[in-house]
Amino acid sequence: MRHFDNEYLIIPVTDAVVEQAVQLTQRHRLRGYDAMQLALGLDAHATTVAAGLPALTFVAADDDLLAAASAEGLVTENPLAHP
Repeated sequence: MRHFDNEYLIIPVTDAVVEQAVQLTQRHRLRGYDAMQLALGLDAHATTVAAGLPALTFVAADDDLLAAASAEGLVTENPLAHP
């Protein structure tokens, strides 16, 4: 828990994030939890950019999720592409 508390930004799951996840399932080929992951990534990205910080890179190993993230304007990276 100490590592979790000190190394990660905790993003709350709000009603707005859940609604965005639902909308993402309508626009892209995503499963429910993948849509939540992307909705939270989009929220974190917007918060980061608004704070004047560099854009985030969305990291996942699922091709459908990466395609959706890219279509939503995120920079993406697949860790499996780096053996």
